[in-house]
Amino acid sequence: MVQKFDYPNSETEFRALQDEMYRVSHEAVTRGTNASFKGLLEIVSSEAVIMTAIHKVKANSGSKTPGPNGRNIDDILQQPYKKVCEWFRSYIQHYCPGLIRRQFIPKNGNPLEVRPLGIPDIEDRIVQDCLRSVLEPILEPQFFRHSYGFRPMRDTKMALTRVNGTIHRTGYHWVIEGDISKFFDRVNHTTLLKKLWGMGIRDRRVLMMVKSMLKAGVMGESTSNEMGTPQGGIISPLLANVYLNVFDKWVVREWEDKKLKQQHSRDDSRFRAMRKSTNLKPAYLVRYADDWVLITDSKANAEKWKRRIAKFLSVKLKLQLSEEKTKITNVTNSPVKFVGFNIKMVKGQARHGYITRTRPPKERLSTKVEEVRKAIRRLKSIPIFGKDRLVHEINVVNSKIRGIIEYYKAATWVNIDLNKYAESLLYLGHHVLRKFGGEWTKANEVNNLVSVHSKYETKIPAVSHEGMKFGLTSLAFVKYEDPLTKDPLESPYTPEGSNRYFKRTEKKSVLARADELLSLHLSSKIGHDQTYGKKLYNFEYFLNRAYAFNRDRGKCRVCGELVFAFNVDIHHVSPWLPVYLVNKVKNLATLHDTCHDLIHSDKDVSYLPQKEQVKIQSFREKLIATPWRI
Repeated sequence: MVQKFDYPNSETEFRALQDEMYRVSHEAVTRGTNASFKGLLEIVSSEAVIMTAIHKVKANSGSKTPGPNGRNIDDILQQPYKKVCEWFRSYIQHYCPGLIRRQFIPKNGNPLEVRPLGIPDIEDRIVQDCLRSVLEPILEPQFFRHSYGFRPMRDTKMALTRVNGTIHRTGYHWVIEGDISKFFDRVNHTTLLKKLWGMGIRDRRVLMMVKSMLKAGVMGESTSNEMGTPQGGIISPLLANVYLNVFDKWVVREWEDKKLKQQHSRDDSRFRAMRKSTNLKPAYLVRYADDWVLITDSKANAEKWKRRIAKFLSVKLKLQLSEEKTKITNVTNSPVKFVGFNIKMVKGQARHGYITRTRPPKERLSTKVEEVRKAIRRLKSIPIFGKDRLVHEINVVNSKIRGIIEYYKAATWVNIDLNKYAESLLYLGHHVLRKFGGEWTKANEVNNLVSVHSKYETKIPAVSHEGMKFGLTSLAFVKYEDPLTKDPLESPYTPEGSNRYFKRTEKKSVLARADELLSLHLSSKIGHDQTYGKKLYNFEYFLNRAYAFNRDRGKCRVCGELVFAFNVDIHHVSPWLPVYLVNKVKNLATLHDTCHDLIHSDKDVSYLPQKEQVKIQSFREKLIATPWRI
């Protein structure tokens, strides 16, 4: 049955529409069919979807990186809201992407091995996200359950857990480490478009948009690209999963999801029956983007699977399995490398006599630590009187250290491997910070990273600034955390799935942007035509007023009471700032309209509570004598 939906009029309606598309697709998969979706271009080009995409791209660290046309996100944010929406709607409906700019970055931290990134124009990044946000809820229910790369609410730790758990449960120790040679460069466009059609994307206009994205030329190299999908594109990971989904389904049909004439209520009894009465070769696939491993019971079966997979990829997907890099390993003898970890089985008290030992790869960890070492040394270049900058750079170094810890804390030997570097980094930090009066200080006495440092009395190098102490954290402040398995019911496209995710991760939901609540406020500002109007009420203001509202928890910054649609104002704290600063979140404040009036007047406020008087006076001083209410 062909599905068509009304296009959304707000971001709230769009989120509900995503949930509905996911439900329809999921129900079709459950029935063993695929739903057909038409009328998608109208959704992709709707104002709500464009807004959602701009929010997403704006939040990305690469939003400031210019594309081939030299523009970045600020060039869009500083345009009038209506103009931006109308331009993107027209651009999507007559889509012709610009060239991409090729940039090479080190692969796996190795400067001698690079991979190409394709950087599109900022406008094309936004269009790609418009497309991704509409296609993803349709495609997600159809993907292989143990494909973990670049999918919502999935990560490398889940892939690692799946590999470890499968080896433990089955007792199988033979693993194929798969490597598809130059995968992103060899994606066949026609094959990919057929896969999208087969998965229910039946709007030919949207398929032509995808085709245009794939064929976008490379600046200084070619005007058209006949093969491959550029790494670095927002939609590329989704398309990669579409392309490899047929490979996933083929492998699992041959073992994990094999249908037998005799019904079995449990998987273990079905697998037992297959081992006894068939010549089928056991296979458990785990994939992360174009990296995958296959677990089986013998070297002979691993070799047979390797040959079969090479043939399948060549015939069905026009891809080549790298003979050199695709390895067959007995994990009781040597580790396999997958999702940034070394995985090995060692003798221990367990069901099959072996336990898992996971470690960070020595070369990659050494490279990451060297980056931290260089960042610490760079602190020496800060002037002796630049304490503000020093504190910021200390926090930057700490974020690098905590990044290493957060990633590798899923490795069983993380404490042993990180402790090897911890002491030398601390002594280097102390040597550098002595220039600024740095001293050894107990970690639980410093004022930064309190959630971590409060648990340790180990001394770390720290500097004092404005009555507080700021310390360089330690790689030794790490504890192994057993990663959780993927909950199959977790999904961003169902209420239950979202609740399960936030409960598991103990994260709060991303604060709602309150667009519905602020729409009345917006309508009174977009048409503002005073001297400061175009500068103050541009597109960036439209985006950030919602972030400010959520930061303030929907309460007035003067009186602390809740604000509502009929009495909300978003105030510019310092309206005299230049256009690239005036609409940043930190310069916006949520107020009642009456409290806002008091700030922009010289009325006596002595009748108000003392706290409110102080806040009003503080806001007045920051206006620097601008007399009009802004």
